Amino acid sequence: MTSIARTKAEARLAAVQKSQKEVISEQEERTLKNRENISRLRALRLAKESVDQTQNAAKSPVRRRQKAR
Repeated sequence: MTSIARTKAEARLAAVQKSQKEVISEQEERTLKNRENISRLRALRLAKESVDQTQNAAKSPVRRRQKAR
């Protein structure tokens, strides 16, 4: 037969463990969202750099011939 104190202690322990799992899952969720955001921003940056490179290649200056003196 278990005592009332032990039963209460076990109930408290279960509640604490459950809250710890919730905190860990919240942290993991924030970490996942952060990683997804970083990946999205990286993809946007790379796409912009690619567009900039193609535009710069199209705008490259044309050399003019020097006049003969």
